[in-house]
Amino acid sequence: MKTVTGNLIDLAEAGEFNIIVHGANCWNTMGSGIAREIRERYPDAYEVDCTTVAGDYNKLGNYTVMLGKQFNIVNAYTQFGFNRGGARDDVFEYTSFAMILQKLSHEYPTCKFGFPLIGQGLAGGNPEKIMALLKDFSNKVESTGGSVTIVLFGG
Repeated sequence: MKTVTGNLIDLAEAGEFNIIVHGANCWNTMGSGIAREIRERYPDAYEVDCTTVAGDYNKLGNYTVMLGKQFNIVNAYTQFGFNRGGARDDVFEYTSFAMILQKLSHEYPTCKFGFPLIGQGLAGGNPEKIMALLKDFSNKVESTGGSVTIVLFGG
């Protein structure tokens, strides 16, 4: 697993990734953070999200996929709700994320994955727990010919 600084979407457009994965809540909003940028730049990813039932708790641990010409976008349902205002509660669903990673490793074992600091910003998730899950996922994907890159936002 490697870490780079840049813009996840720009790097995907430059051919760095086959798949980008971002965390989504179960309410079909994609209204802030990287999800908002994805919604604005790739409205089809939002449309795929909207094919699911807003507020469906059963979306946790699953994902939808926008099939793109250059790369696919995975809307990973890693949180039920979302934080509002200043205080950041941890609303990240670790078990759901682990299930999503397991499914992705089986469905796309040889792909080049790009992730933002998923769950560690607006969802208030624990960086150590999340990075440990990503490291396990990376080891599994790398053993089958794929790769995992964490993109820290910045220029």
